[in-house]
Amino acid sequence: MPSPYVQDLFEQLANDPRIDLRVLYLEQEAPDTHWGPQSMPSYASVLPGRWLGVGGARIHLNPTVRSALDNSLADLTIVVGYVGLTNQLAMWHLSRHQRPWAFWGEIPGLHRRGRIGNWLRSRAQSPLKLASGIAAVGSHAVAEYRRIVDDMNGPRLSGPSKEDSDCHKPVFRNLPYVCDIGTFAAAAKSRTSASTLRFLYCGQLIERKGVDLLMTAMENLIADGFDASLDLIGEGPLRGSLESRLNEHSQGRIRFLGFRPVGDLPLLFSDADVFILPSRHDGWGVVVNQAVGAGMPIIATETVGASNDLVKPGENGFRIAVDSCEAIVSAMKSLCMDRSMVKEFGQRSTEISQLVELRNASNQWYEFFTSALNASDH
Repeated sequence: MPSPYVQDLFEQLANDPRIDLRVLYLEQEAPDTHWGPQSMPSYASVLPGRWLGVGGARIHLNPTVRSALDNSLADLTIVVGYVGLTNQLAMWHLSRHQRPWAFWGEIPGLHRRGRIGNWLRSRAQSPLKLASGIAAVGSHAVAEYRRIVDDMNGPRLSGPSKEDSDCHKPVFRNLPYVCDIGTFAAAAKSRTSASTLRFLYCGQLIERKGVDLLMTAMENLIADGFDASLDLIGEGPLRGSLESRLNEHSQGRIRFLGFRPVGDLPLLFSDADVFILPSRHDGWGVVVNQAVGAGMPIIATETVGASNDLVKPGENGFRIAVDSCEAIVSAMKSLCMDRSMVKEFGQRSTEISQLVELRNASNQWYEFFTSALNASDH
């Protein structure tokens, strides 16, 4: 769907004279987002279709995808994600007609699906071995997709053989999500210090994001006498139950700010000192891009894709164990007790933010496009 985050990248690619871009979306707007209808640029359109809810996932079916691909003059097609009938139709159709295509996806999540669930996921991933390239969202995702493709090709018992050299292997690249973080860096210049250490969370208020643990951690921090506050930006089904937990000690120290449009976020990030994302799983987490752009120390779980690339323990933040309230509290206390660490970590985040600057993305993607096309010729 046309989220404001992918549109930053697509606009830059569309403006690159080396690239003639066309984007086919599966839907205009998802039911669990609050962005509202996004403007549709001339190079993009939405395929007619529908989706079905299956096991908590939304499975899209856009029957015209095959004719849209047949009518396309694309040298290379990028399929985003493997979950959904449309995605499967596209990958198998392109492979059957020997059309060069590549895959772009986050690290697969939630490994404990049971025997049937694991079998279904392995079947959904099976077209990946036919891709000319795999653009993985983050270094952790690169390693996982390499493992998946290697497992599909089977074990190699000894040194490379002629069959190995003839075997098709996609090119892999680490291509994380990028967005315009310049406005966050600009707003951060006006950040002022305060006696209260201000923590910030931004995301959906859902169980997968770990906001229940964050709430408990903040309550413990307040009970232990630390001068800290927490703002939560976002909406979700947990908001009511979390707000009902506020008491005389946490009232005013924990604030629920609700959904805010992307344009409001730079100033909200500049009004905070430390960013926290305690997700039980996050394929990437673009809010981490925004937080390092805003020069903030980061506390994120090791299951957040962006934490493997943008959080350097001991340099700009803490990469903590998943599902551990104790780990969240420990990291928060460390920063509360050492305000010089907050400043040093924030400065290092500003340096690390260069890894995901939007201005670098066009060259990185163009190199991937050409490498995938070269791989398809062999």
